[in-house]
Amino acid sequence: MARIKQLPIHEAQKIAAGEVVDRPANVVKELIENAIDAQATQISVYIEQSGKKLIRVVDNGCGMNTEDAHLCFNHHATSKITSINDLNSLTTFGFRGEALSSIASVSKAILSTQEIGVQSGITFTLEQGIIREEQSISRPVGTDIAMHDLFYNVPARKKFLKTHETEWRHIVQLFYSFCLAYHSIHFILYSDGKQLYNCPPVNAIMDRVAQLWDHHLVQNLLELESIPKEENEVSVSGVISNHSYSRFDRSMIFLFVNHRWIKNYHLSRALLRGYENVLQPGHFPVALIFISVDPRCVDINIHPRKEEVKFLHPRIIETNLQKCIKQRLQAYLSEHLQKGSLKSDLAYRATIENSYKFIPNNRETSLPSFDFNKSAFIETYETEDSKNSKEEKEEVQANIQQNKKTDLYYYAINKQEQEYAIIGQLHKTYILLEQKDGLFVIDQHAAHERILYEQFSKRFEETVPVKLLFPQVIKLNTDDLSVIKFHLSRFTEKGIDIELFGNDQLIVHATPVHLKNVSLDDLVKQTVSWIIEYQHLEEQELHKTLNEKMHAKMACSAAVKAGDELNMQQMQQLIYDLENTDNRLTCPHGRPTGWLLPLSEIRKRFKRDYRSSSPYAANFL
Repeated sequence: MARIKQLPIHEAQKIAAGEVVDRPANVVKELIENAIDAQATQISVYIEQSGKKLIRVVDNGCGMNTEDAHLCFNHHATSKITSINDLNSLTTFGFRGEALSSIASVSKAILSTQEIGVQSGITFTLEQGIIREEQSISRPVGTDIAMHDLFYNVPARKKFLKTHETEWRHIVQLFYSFCLAYHSIHFILYSDGKQLYNCPPVNAIMDRVAQLWDHHLVQNLLELESIPKEENEVSVSGVISNHSYSRFDRSMIFLFVNHRWIKNYHLSRALLRGYENVLQPGHFPVALIFISVDPRCVDINIHPRKEEVKFLHPRIIETNLQKCIKQRLQAYLSEHLQKGSLKSDLAYRATIENSYKFIPNNRETSLPSFDFNKSAFIETYETEDSKNSKEEKEEVQANIQQNKKTDLYYYAINKQEQEYAIIGQLHKTYILLEQKDGLFVIDQHAAHERILYEQFSKRFEETVPVKLLFPQVIKLNTDDLSVIKFHLSRFTEKGIDIELFGNDQLIVHATPVHLKNVSLDDLVKQTVSWIIEYQHLEEQELHKTLNEKMHAKMACSAAVKAGDELNMQQMQQLIYDLENTDNRLTCPHGRPTGWLLPLSEIRKRFKRDYRSSSPYAANFL
């Protein structure tokens, strides 16, 4: 007797349904996609018990005639393709003819539909894919399809459904995706008889975001400057959150390819790389990214539910996405820091350039940097090999005095030419800038930390270590010492002269000038933990990771701290350096370097007429 048997068709369809449908959200997806393909301009979604009891989608699309209504539930019945070659040019959602057949095999379905130009439509019910009742009806043009009791006949599948809250969250995410991708369609969502979302058509994605979430989020979104299609037929557009807004999960990252919401690990990674050095670890942005690509260059048929795609030229798309995001974030802060004549004023530029010439050229020095504990802006450091002559010191002091005079002249005469002005320091922590559109606040530590980090990352080869008068001794336990002793060269590369000292100690003889008064105990111990944490990485990746971590830690240690008092010249220098620093949006740890308090918000707090464009429109009391 043969052991192999052919399954009955209805049992085979139940098993096949598991590839297309594993939760209620998959059913919602298929039904909405069909409505969009039918050119609906209004789609209403009704959900009960998070889709376990009812999923119903009503649209005003083209509808179906009687013949098509019967055929739509047949396996591999489709109006989208006639052969596999048609997959290369598809622009619609459904095309394989599996979805309705699979869904109907694991639920109780009711279909009502009527096409344009006919007197009556049709309605019928199905159970396990078989039509039980049928009759003619008169209804509005479009389709109303309802799926009751999902997985009622597949207990093994039903028991793996998650809680109502989890399944509902998946449905809402899906609803968001359709609303975002098709903001010209009116979407409505009901849950257990209550209308939760009513999203009429809008002209812009920002308006759709306001419908789905709130205006506060919109205020923190930046519109991407679309990269136009080129020879590779790829363009990127959308909106992203600025550096001051983030979330603790990825739930508001949406990637669309040709209006299809997709999941793609490599695209997600490229997006987050665009936010490198912008967000704190464990924080994620809001990103609504729309990628347009020639259908011939993307395969949307690699996943049964068509959630994943494969690109013909993935690196081009990933690079474009990362570049687009990084440039927009950079431009955002530049809009506030590069408006004034600080950037263009030649006299000021000459002043800044002169400040870097205070150090004589006949000796090697550290990187130009502030030393906020000195009256002079740039300190001259003496080494055993090079002593400043009396003449050199006098030249330095003369340049400092001339620089002060130039700055006083600049602020007294040219202040009105600036589009922003330095108000001063708040709590010895924040630098306040008056701008036309509000108050810009800079965190002095975060800003200086970013400046030093970028200098450390790019210009360490120019650094000459400064020998310490009293070497630092760092005590470690045996395990930590056994880890760090093989990586001492990493410290040497950064201008730190360090060596083993006994069985449980390290001794530091020299450091870069920025770290000459900083304890390196934390840096060494932190490096030990990083080496252990990232030991699984290949050598090149480990080297890169440790460099980034160590540079960030060194910058944090050397930077001006909250509580350090700055004079006007020091604040001016910090702003200038920040303005000319890459990745200026945040410190290396992801904290923002600055943010804008809009003038409209200030007026609103004081109950003034914030609609006026002039900051002086209201009468002073």
